[in-house]
Amino acid sequence: MKLVNLFLLSIVMLWFTGCAVTSDHMTAVHKPLSPERNEASIVFIRASNYGAAVQATIYDGKEYIGTVSGMTKVAYHTEPGEHMFMVIGESADFMQATLEAGKTYYAQIVPRPGVWKARFSFRPINDVAGETRLQQWIAKTTMVEPNEKGYEWAKANAESITEKHDAYLPKWQEKDRKQILEASSGR
Repeated sequence: MKLVNLFLLSIVMLWFTGCAVTSDHMTAVHKPLSPERNEASIVFIRASNYGAAVQATIYDGKEYIGTVSGMTKVAYHTEPGEHMFMVIGESADFMQATLEAGKTYYAQIVPRPGVWKARFSFRPINDVAGETRLQQWIAKTTMVEPNEKGYEWAKANAESITEKHDAYLPKWQEKDRKQILEASSGR
């Protein structure tokens, strides 16, 4: 019995500490964080290996942005204005954002325990108080972008993604404290 308990404890510890697992849906790139003049950028950063065995997929509405693994980041260049971002693991969570042209925004992807696998939430970075920490996260994470395999996966799983979107968005809308990335936090 002790051996079984030790084995289970080892599995749990590996899950929480994780091993760096990079999604084969993504390719490492050197992509600028700054947007063109007529667009906005948002960088999604997963700056830890906690729950690294589970990937988090990110969407702008239901449009696939990318998959973040532990210690990776994705820069998304888009039209300015209102956006509703979604992150999916075991469940879905959301972040409302107002993005201004010519600015770059940042949001942390934070894993948390789920029932069967990790769940993820957004942590919008709205203040400059943590600027040093943000710069450290940017420096220690690898920039990735979706490859053909990632886009194929998103297309093949579109129905499941829509189901999670439709099931969890009403729950998010009922929250008292919602994740909101403020227009003024652009750099």
